[in-house]
Amino acid sequence: MQITLDLIINFELFDITERAKAEALAIATTGNIYSWQTACNANWLEKGIHIVNVLGVVVLPKGLPDTIDMPDDPEDDF
Repeated sequence: MQITLDLIINFELFDITERAKAEALAIATTGNIYSWQTACNANWLEKGIHIVNVLGVVVLPKGLPDTIDMPDDPEDDF
């Protein structure tokens, strides 16, 4: 079964070097850490901390999917 989620969630983007801050927020809010992954112009959130192709990390509420699609970057018109 496929489910489409159209969510508007405000979150703080932490630099990967701010991992401890993100982990503290996740504990305080009982949330999960997601890595903001990026490759070419594609963007998605992936549960857990990953260091390859990562823009930063965010804390989201529990119960969300392991992978969340994000809007892609616009194509450059060169």
